[in-house]
Amino acid sequence: MSPAVDVVIAAHDPGRRVDRAVASVLDASRVAVRATVVAHGIPRVALEPQLSAVLDDPRLRIVEFADGVRSPAGPFRHGLALADGEFVAVLGSDDFLEPGAVDGWAAFAEASGTDYLIAPMRDQGGARWRDPLTRPFRRTRLDPVRDRLDYRAAPLGLIRRSYLERLGIGLTEGLATGEDIELGLALVNLGGRVDAPADVPAYVIGADAPQRVTLLARPASDELEALRRLSGVAWPTELAAARRRAIAIKLWRMNVIPAMLVRPSAGEWSAADLDALAAVAGWLRRLSPEASRSLSRTEATLAEAADARDAGAIERAGAAARAAGPAERVLTRRLVDALGTDTLARRVLRLRFGRAAG
Repeated sequence: MSPAVDVVIAAHDPGRRVDRAVASVLDASRVAVRATVVAHGIPRVALEPQLSAVLDDPRLRIVEFADGVRSPAGPFRHGLALADGEFVAVLGSDDFLEPGAVDGWAAFAEASGTDYLIAPMRDQGGARWRDPLTRPFRRTRLDPVRDRLDYRAAPLGLIRRSYLERLGIGLTEGLATGEDIELGLALVNLGGRVDAPADVPAYVIGADAPQRVTLLARPASDELEALRRLSGVAWPTELAAARRRAIAIKLWRMNVIPAMLVRPSAGEWSAADLDALAAVAGWLRRLSPEASRSLSRTEATLAEAADARDAGAIERAGAAARAAGPAERVLTRRLVDALGTDTLARRVLRLRFGRAAG
């Protein structure tokens, strides 16, 4: 009999807390649930000692998968392909769910007709994630632009399996980082009902694990590869202008510009890195020429340096950004643009003054 919810956990290291992740899915869940642990590049027996307490639980399935690629995309895709529940979810082996999360998410999604439930998130220490920063008092039937949904690209929560199949888009294979960008953007932009209830249990980002694969140092060209691949996909270009603009702003602010700032020295940029950066920057400008109007002054300077194929320009723009005052960091070049939905000034006001700021 198929479960109501299939949760896929990718595990590549027996030293990770896979037992905690599994327990958070199975313990106290009354809804019919199945936890599929995908042993990625390791034998099943390597995980059995820490899962000994639940090895006989029919709700646990352990499968082996090997693709020789240091990326979570492969095992997650494999586990999702095996799923036959009404809803699916993915869970990192370092992470876990608050008690009652599966039941709470499923009950809400079933009652509301949700296609994609964006779960509340918090760090293991308790700090809550603020994204998506939705409109005041708005948590259901969300709009990708007005509710800033692109900022929560990681597809963490509950997805109706029929919606996922209808999209025909999965995690991008072969990437050590950014493998979830296309899927996360597609889930919120391609027509499904998206809800982000605040009063259901949260997804918890584990903080006590060894270094996460996505945080390892790597060349800028590798870090930007997810966006380079996305630039060759047709569906973003077919969206309405407002949605293309929102996606471009998010990718500039949360992906491209941070990749520049964490490499402050010109010596950290190879010719391949500069080519990758310029290619992605050019695509974003074609995707939405208007997006740069919502960037802050320092962000806009960095975006201009991204086009130059000049490591010195990146170093100078980064130094200027680090030396900038609050106005340059927050305000747009044209003050008339400063309070747009996706500007940093609007975000600062919203976080400082709460719901009333919109």
